[in-house]
Amino acid sequence: MSADLLGPAASGAASGPGMPVYTVSQLNARAKGFLEEEFREVLVEGEISSWRTYPSGHAYFDIKDANARVGSVMFSGRRRFLKFQPEDGMRVLVRCRVTLYERDGRFQLSVLSMEPLGEGALEVAFRQLMERLENEGLFAPERKKPLPERPRSLALVTSREGAALRDMLRVLSERAPIVRVVLVHTLVQGEGAAASIAAAIRRADRGLRKLGRPVDLIIAGRGGGSREDLWAFNEEVVVRAIAECETPVLSAVGHEIDSSLSDLAADESAATPTAAAERVARGWQALSRDLNRLPETLARLAESRIADLAAMLDALAGERAFQRPEEGLEAAAQRVDRLFERMWREARHAERGRMNRLRAIVPRLAAASPKVRVRQGVSALSEMLRRLRSSEGRGRERKESALLAAAGRLEAVSPLAVLARGYSLTYRDKDGLLLREAAQAKVGERVRVRLSRGALHCRVEESLKEGEIS
Repeated sequence: MSADLLGPAASGAASGPGMPVYTVSQLNARAKGFLEEEFREVLVEGEISSWRTYPSGHAYFDIKDANARVGSVMFSGRRRFLKFQPEDGMRVLVRCRVTLYERDGRFQLSVLSMEPLGEGALEVAFRQLMERLENEGLFAPERKKPLPERPRSLALVTSREGAALRDMLRVLSERAPIVRVVLVHTLVQGEGAAASIAAAIRRADRGLRKLGRPVDLIIAGRGGGSREDLWAFNEEVVVRAIAECETPVLSAVGHEIDSSLSDLAADESAATPTAAAERVARGWQALSRDLNRLPETLARLAESRIADLAAMLDALAGERAFQRPEEGLEAAAQRVDRLFERMWREARHAERGRMNRLRAIVPRLAAASPKVRVRQGVSALSEMLRRLRSSEGRGRERKESALLAAAGRLEAVSPLAVLARGYSLTYRDKDGLLLREAAQAKVGERVRVRLSRGALHCRVEESLKEGEIS
């Protein structure tokens, strides 16, 4: 590097003959270039330590072995492609670039992709999500709903192009043609498949109910494939959509050896889509078999009943009743006569009892007659009026005496009686204040003097104190 490129930092007492001088930034940039040129892309095996993520989505961690460790970063754009959640202590194989963080001069790995060692990425993702959802109770047996024995309507959440749909429709048309089938098309693999499946399940559950066409059962699934092909049915969004369904859900994903989180969340699971259709048709097939056997069963029951009645008739043929049938009628007639006589006696006895009760009621009715009650009321009312008039006269006399006495007492304390003895009351004209001393009125003010008879309007000419009065 020439001195012209280095600028002023190239000169100094510490430099040797021909030795370049770098700034720290220049040195870190040069080292970063060397590292990225030498290690464009490498694979590194080690154990994750100190994994931490930031709101930006970037993850920072160390990769270590028994003797060393190196700082690493995985940016959000790369991290979103991970199928599993990295954890401390997990052994991984990372594809990365070796670089240097210039600001801090820190040697680090920029991770492009990551795979767990021992288990595959999908296996780790499957296990981690299953454990988390199981802890939430999404797979608990008590939250599962029973499937209808003979559903009348059915929603198939699958791809319209898949062989699974053709297999299920064939089984249903052959074994349960009475069932109404609604296809809710969805992607079943590839990018966006999980969101498509979850939306289709919600349409089959809530959407059809809002349209007034609810179904009795939902079958969600697809035919077989690789673990990657079936992975959409392991996504959290699909599992939660199944768990939230009010309609019972039958999961049918892949072949018999395949297992998905959708199977665990559904109310029941079938080994294949064909097996799911057979499960739906089972109740209708049993009913059809019972109906087909019904004529034979009824015929057998009728024959058995006829044989029983014939046996009873044969047993009665030698009885006495068939030798002299009128004997039974005569005995029955005598029982009827005895019952009639007994009924007559009971009726006469009951009639006598009712007459006796009626005779006992007549005097009480006479005493309670309205005419008698009115006479008694009039007499009592007359007596009360007489007593009221008598007490009214006495009360009026007492009140008049009390009134006269009170009037006398009031007259004795009346201010008018005091005025009649030559006294007067003086009020200040402007506000009506009763004057109690001369100082309350000023010279020239108008006053009103209340006498025993009449009043005077006066003007104050002079105000005298208590000792000045002659």
